[in-house]
Amino acid sequence: LLRLSPVVVQLWVMARFEKFSDEISDASPSAQSDVRSTKSEKSECWGMSPFKLGRSQGSLGFGTPGDDRHQHHSAGSNSRSQRAPGADGRAALWRKRLVSSMKKPWKKKQLQPSWDSVRTVELHEEERMLHEQLQANSCLLSWSWAAQEWGLAATVGALCYMTYVFIEVSVGALSSIRFGYCTTHPFKPEEQCPKGNWEAWGDGMVGFGASVCLGTWMAAMSAWIVSRLAPAASGSGIPEVKTILNGFVLPDVPTFRTLLIKVPGLILAVSSGLALGHEGPMVHVGVCWAHLLSRIFPQFQNEGKKRQLFSAAVAAGVSSAFGTPIGGVLFSLEEVSSHFPSRTLLMAFVASVCATLLLSVTNLTGTGHLTLFSVTYTVKCHPSDYVMFAVLGIAGGLVGALFNALNIRWCAFKKRKACYKKWMGPVREASLLAFLTLMSSWPLHLTRPLNAETIHALFDTCSVEPGETARSRLQEEIGLCTQSGDSNFWGQGLLASLGWAAAVRFCQMVLTIGTACPAGLFVPSLFIGACLGRCLALGIKALHSMTALFPHSIEPGVYSMVGAAAVLGGVSRMTISLVVIMLELTGGLDYVVPFMICVLLAKAVGDGLNEGIYDLQIVLKGYPFLHEELDATYTERCCDVMETGLTKLDLRLAPRLSDLQVMLRAFTFRGFPIVDGQHFVGYVRRSALEDLLASLELTRGQNEMLTVEDLWPITDTMVMRMVPDAPLSQAHRVFKQLGCQRIFVVGSLPGGQQDVLQGILTKKNFLSFLQEGRVGHMVDQSVMPEELQRDAETGGNNLRIAYREPQRQSTAHHIRVSELFSVMDAASQAAGNEQREDQGGIVASASEDDVVQSQQPRAAA
Repeated sequence: LLRLSPVVVQLWVMARFEKFSDEISDASPSAQSDVRSTKSEKSECWGMSPFKLGRSQGSLGFGTPGDDRHQHHSAGSNSRSQRAPGADGRAALWRKRLVSSMKKPWKKKQLQPSWDSVRTVELHEEERMLHEQLQANSCLLSWSWAAQEWGLAATVGALCYMTYVFIEVSVGALSSIRFGYCTTHPFKPEEQCPKGNWEAWGDGMVGFGASVCLGTWMAAMSAWIVSRLAPAASGSGIPEVKTILNGFVLPDVPTFRTLLIKVPGLILAVSSGLALGHEGPMVHVGVCWAHLLSRIFPQFQNEGKKRQLFSAAVAAGVSSAFGTPIGGVLFSLEEVSSHFPSRTLLMAFVASVCATLLLSVTNLTGTGHLTLFSVTYTVKCHPSDYVMFAVLGIAGGLVGALFNALNIRWCAFKKRKACYKKWMGPVREASLLAFLTLMSSWPLHLTRPLNAETIHALFDTCSVEPGETARSRLQEEIGLCTQSGDSNFWGQGLLASLGWAAAVRFCQMVLTIGTACPAGLFVPSLFIGACLGRCLALGIKALHSMTALFPHSIEPGVYSMVGAAAVLGGVSRMTISLVVIMLELTGGLDYVVPFMICVLLAKAVGDGLNEGIYDLQIVLKGYPFLHEELDATYTERCCDVMETGLTKLDLRLAPRLSDLQVMLRAFTFRGFPIVDGQHFVGYVRRSALEDLLASLELTRGQNEMLTVEDLWPITDTMVMRMVPDAPLSQAHRVFKQLGCQRIFVVGSLPGGQQDVLQGILTKKNFLSFLQEGRVGHMVDQSVMPEELQRDAETGGNNLRIAYREPQRQSTAHHIRVSELFSVMDAASQAAGNEQREDQGGIVASASEDDVVQSQQPRAAA
């Protein structure tokens, strides 16, 4: 059914469009015969796979797919030539183009981003280009651009809010089916169903079977649509967004196609009952909306301006999910963004305010409060409580570090083992995981409902009127409160139930994060911490309440909130933003000190054991990422790790137009360094060089030489330069603070000659050396044109291109950061193994944004 249903839907859509276009077209016999032949040929040569539409070679006996397309084009042109020109013919042609455009997005198979597919952004140059555009424009246009910034930020906030409302309403409707239905209003959750009209499946075999079967089907559908249509929509998307904001380009991550698949996949995954949440993926959703809107306005085609909008979208996503505008801005500043100037801060605040304003006006929670976890406490903390809060912080750091270690090792195992990937596909894995999760969650009332509902019940105090609200009924059902409205601390094995629920959810979370389903880890982490905090509070209340050690009344809900913040801080290693999010999320402004204590200790303990979960996922997936600070001592210089095998445009060789055309065909770099002998002149971009050659071909011959005057207008002489003896720590600051893509290593010779180009150090070169200790990582993968091959074999100087310089050997030592769990090494090894498998055993770390010779001719070596 999973395989056949999309096929039937697509064939029906294609048939409807083509039938309608045939009805309005001219009904001449020749045209009808051509259309019938075209439709019969399409039915034979299109494969049954609905989203890998491609013609099978030789299916019609016409030869290559190109010949097959030519036959269809000829048939269509003959039929159109015999039709009478008019509105009917244009409408038929338009509808046929619409049908073909519906097929085009799915012909391109979307893949997970990798090191090779990631391109570096020259943020320094993008900022300079934007400044030049602003100076060239008039004052009125500058004001218009400023208005576009604020309007676009507000629009992103509004779109994030509307998407979150759609997700929240859909999750409530689908998840309620697993437990029952409303007789008067189907697909309404129990909280919104009129009293007395809710029909539950019960706690017997019927309820168990409905919950397990429906949840497994939802998880399988979520994994199927994501793995089949948009693999970049899997996970939370926060590691990918961090990589983008660090100055790299991941082409498939922020696309509209990814957004269309992320939202329904997230709805199905959350509704299935898996140990995940939908708050984290809202960051990815906001960035997708920002990328879509940035394509409308010319100023946001600039990569620097686009990343400012992405940072604002991150804040809007967190604000719409949690109702925490200030926490969303701080989350974007602390955890995700690498460059956060004051203007970006204002844009992020505008987007957050817009999202939160709409959230407060519509009263989505139905409680009159902005956030779902809003609570009210009047109990003051005793000094002895701060000691217990510190214990919770240490426990949260240990739990978070253990989760990071186990989850990354489990994901690394799945990446390394080819047999696992072969026999356990993404759909089968999600189905099996959902089945095991629902089976293990059913016996406990704490783990049976969705995480958000149980978390609010754990946070909140017992109601003075028990049973009046859905939350009070849930508190009574899971044993947190008694029927009289008092807090329960020993009855019915509550302590064991809380501990077992935390352990079960922890194991489920370890296995769930990293699957094909869209998944966030905020809510499961809060659930685990809330259970642990309430366990500690109940134990203290039972043993030492109203004694000399604790001479006051203990409120378990306060300990639950502090424990939730501790575990989430131990997993993500957030500090200031997490404290503010918890304050806004719960409304407990009186407990800012407990939140700060537990978060600080959780981060300190966790950092002593391993990295945060998002940094580990970046390494596991093989993304390049340049951190603010590295725990390493630089003993190497730029000359120790630079690339010396360069492809240069040497003006002293007097290159001809034909030589440059051969060079552009042979090498796919985005630019080339220009030298005059050994003297470094500057850098020319590939696009500018192609435009120059196209204009010169109209006025000159192929054998005419290219002069300095021709290249000077397109040569960038203001590039970043460093001396060969400069330490790598200085190069790290240049890459991080200025956002440069490349550094040209320029020195002098013993004879006194200055400005000699000795090598180049790119951002990905630098990261590759830090991660793997590899120098000169460019791999020969090119197919040489005949001109280059003939010139290399004969040893002549027919081509005037400097492409023969070999890579100089280096004596640099690899920098490694030791960890107790060695999780970073396991993640890096898994990412390297996956790259080798994808490329047939060849590791190629270069991409087209590198200037150095990643496609060096074989004969030249």
